[in-house]
Amino acid sequence: MAATIARFGVQNRQLTPTERWICFAALFFLGFTATFNQFKAAPAIQFIGADLGMGTDMLSQIMGVYSIAGMLLAYPGMIVMQRFGVKFSIVVTSLLQLVGSLVCVFATNTPAFLAGRTLEGVAYGLICVIGPNIMPRLFPLKDQGLCMGIWSQWTPVGVVIAFFAAPVIYEMAGGAAVAFSWRPIWFVSIIMEVVSIIWLAVSCKMPAIPENELVDGDPRRRKAPGKNFTLAGLVVCAFFFVWVFDYVANINTLYPTFLQNEKGLGVFESSMLPNWTAIISIPLGIAFGVLADRLHFRKWMIMGGYLLVSLCMAFFYFTPGSDMTGPWIASVLMGLCGALVPTGTRAITPVLVPEPKKTDFVLATMAFATGLAQVVGGYIVSPLVTAVGWQANAQFILAPLALLAAVAVLVFVKSDKQVHQIRSEEQREAKAGIDQV
Repeated sequence: MAATIARFGVQNRQLTPTERWICFAALFFLGFTATFNQFKAAPAIQFIGADLGMGTDMLSQIMGVYSIAGMLLAYPGMIVMQRFGVKFSIVVTSLLQLVGSLVCVFATNTPAFLAGRTLEGVAYGLICVIGPNIMPRLFPLKDQGLCMGIWSQWTPVGVVIAFFAAPVIYEMAGGAAVAFSWRPIWFVSIIMEVVSIIWLAVSCKMPAIPENELVDGDPRRRKAPGKNFTLAGLVVCAFFFVWVFDYVANINTLYPTFLQNEKGLGVFESSMLPNWTAIISIPLGIAFGVLADRLHFRKWMIMGGYLLVSLCMAFFYFTPGSDMTGPWIASVLMGLCGALVPTGTRAITPVLVPEPKKTDFVLATMAFATGLAQVVGGYIVSPLVTAVGWQANAQFILAPLALLAAVAVLVFVKSDKQVHQIRSEEQREAKAGIDQV
């Protein structure tokens, strides 16, 4: 039964480049819809709580249950995908997301709403692990930088849409004067989810043989077992925790509050700086993905990105007084970091760990680190800021964490240029063996 389901969407041939990119587009739409779902609650979170009778101390659960589900499903999601196949897993993911949003939008009490958010979070957790694991199967290794460079923008695109659209929808529906003004935000996400389900059902296809099992995309030539740098892959993916904790849990979640309270900005203006970070990340992430395929410098992308994060946290983000120079410098530099760290991490993993099942496991670790950072951040960031202040939190916790991640990548992660040379030698030896036979 499982084997039959796993063949759902698998073609009896390799895919054409057009089919690959149409499938990718459907997956990308699902990805940024899941990110939109994550952050759509943020602009109106206190009004959602008021409408459903939630106290201030419970508001963090609106984001917390979403992230907990994602963390817990990282490794099970990998197993589901391996057992039941890509298309079945991804369609079920999109259906769970739709059901969760429907439960939320019609909820009249806190437990029902949080149950819906949990289902939305389940879908997010699944796409976190399934999405990156699809790319090595769908695209040959020579295109991994480009496809991972674009795929890594599913979070920035979702963030931009959420922070632009959610406040506008909320205000158009009546704002604080109308108790249920937050619900139209969910209606928009439901429309996006229906479109996603239809698009995936039509366009999600997998090749007869996963591309990561082939030599240069030739279905007549299977890759010989190559050396896996599994420890390096696990280190780079586990330390993705730092990126998510520093950027998502602190900047995307609480930086507008800092700008409102310490810099005197309004709600919309305070949301624009994190938005500009995401906007800058999108084109740069794609560009760096293309360059990574040609120059093989993914390790240095990741390490350099973490060093810049440390610099932003230590000196620019949380400056005292009303001057906005530091926040603008940090927001621009962080846009560059958003192009370097996520793109480099996802693109280097199948290079370091070419064996498909090990690739799945290492990328699942990245998904787990993502969820864990959001959960930890949801519970400790606010108390930390309250206890030590914005600037001390940035200088003594966020900056050192980013510096530690940079050092870990330097020490434990092998240069992908060296790995590229090793892979070339492996292919030459394999070809020589075939020729001799």
